[in-house]
Amino acid sequence: MSDDLASGFRDVDGAADFAVYSRCLDLVESIPFFAECKRASYELLGAGPGRRVLDVGCGLGEDAAALAKLVAPDGAVVGVDGSRGMIEAARKRHGAVEGLSFEVADAAALPFDDASFDACRIDRVLQHIADPAPVIREMARVLRPGGSLVAYDNDWETLTVDSPDRAATRTVLNAWCDRFPSGWIGRRMVPLFLQAGLRDVVASPRTLVFRELDVADRLYCFFATVDRLAEAGTLGPEEARSWSEGLRAADREGRFFSSYTGFLVRGVRP
Repeated sequence: MSDDLASGFRDVDGAADFAVYSRCLDLVESIPFFAECKRASYELLGAGPGRRVLDVGCGLGEDAAALAKLVAPDGAVVGVDGSRGMIEAARKRHGAVEGLSFEVADAAALPFDDASFDACRIDRVLQHIADPAPVIREMARVLRPGGSLVAYDNDWETLTVDSPDRAATRTVLNAWCDRFPSGWIGRRMVPLFLQAGLRDVVASPRTLVFRELDVADRLYCFFATVDRLAEAGTLGPEEARSWSEGLRAADREGRFFSSYTGFLVRGVRP
C-alpha cells in the first residue's frame, strides 16, 4: 500500500484504484485491536433495541451493519459517506440488513433535521478532514438531547518504530503524520467536542503494538514514506536505504517494534 492512504481518503472516488482503499478498510476490520475499539464504541453509544443511530464516514458499511443488529428490533441505522463508491459497495455488501440504510452525504452538511438521532459515531474519519470542527458541530446538531457522540481517531505523532537512526526515524514519522489533513486529531477531539457544546466529554487512549513489519507497513506505509522522502531529497539515498534495511533486519531477527495510540472519545448533547 502506498502512503496515499494518508491523504487519498479525502477523494476516494477520484482515486486511480478504489480497491486500495477498500483493501485498507478490510485490513483494519481484520485486526482484533480495531474490532475491540469498535465494540467499545458501540457500548458508549448505548446502541440497543429501538435506537436510531447515525454512522458518519461509514465506508464499506461493516460497522453500520453491526450496529443495525444491536438496535433491532424497531431501531434504525443510517450510514453516510462522502464517497459514492463506498456507499455503492456498502449497499452491495449489506443492503439486505433490516433497519439499515446508506446515503451519500457531506459530513459537514448532514441532510438531517436537528435532534434526529439517539446516537452518532465516527471512526477514523476526522483524520482525513482538514477542518474537523464543522463535522463535529453537525453531528452534535443532529443528536437528540441526552444523545451520545462517539469518535475514535488517531494522533499520528504517537506513532513509534524502533530504529537506531533517530534523526531519520523522526523525519519519516513526522512526514507520515503531516501527510494527513488532521494528523493531530487524536489530541484535538476533546477540545472540539467541548466547543461543539457537548458535555461529560471523556477520552480513553488505546495503544496498538505491532511486532511484525509486514502488517505495520501495510497500515503505516514506512517504506513508501521513506522512498518518497528520498525522491524529494529530504533524506539521502543511502540514509533511506539503511533505515529501511534496519527495519527489515529487526523483523528477520524477531525484534521489530512499532506502536501508536488512538483515542476513543464520548460526549453528550445537553
